[in-house]
Amino acid sequence: MKGTAILEEPGSPARAVAALDFDALLEAEQGVLLRLARRLVWDGEEARDLVQAALADAYEKRHLLRDAKAGPAWLRRILVSRAMGHLRRRRVWNVLREALDWGTPLDLSPEERFVGAERWRALGRAVRALPAQQSTAFTLRYLEGLELDAVAEAMGIGRGTVRIHLYRALKKLKAEQALEGDTP
Repeated sequence: MKGTAILEEPGSPARAVAALDFDALLEAEQGVLLRLARRLVWDGEEARDLVQAALADAYEKRHLLRDAKAGPAWLRRILVSRAMGHLRRRRVWNVLREALDWGTPLDLSPEERFVGAERWRALGRAVRALPAQQSTAFTLRYLEGLELDAVAEAMGIGRGTVRIHLYRALKKLKAEQALEGDTP
């Protein structure tokens, strides 16, 4: 029965197995969720808070998880919903920390690293200025590398709607010259 989390009455054997699977799911996905949250809100502390809140939400709603294979997407959806609410309340992203220098190759000269970091910061500023739906779609698709169907599932919208949000986001980012050369 391990791997299938069909939930029944409290105290049932299926519920005990589901609790074990749920704990393993949280442990396996926590790092992925934190990385996603960082990319959605561009702030490490806020990202940790969002992940904790999303995991608390997931724990309270664990009885709704019917298929363990859907667990990672289900957790991403909860986190994305939390992050979207956070971004709506904040309306405009106020903080973009220097942590955006992730992934700078060490073999570059200081000037090249500075230019790369500045481009990354410019992209962050442009993405945070997008409407919440567009910034979330862009982040999930191009920064997290999710397929369109996974983005749609995480955001709770249709694939076509995701494509519209991506088109509009890319159009605005190109207009702001935040994306240069080959675009995603």
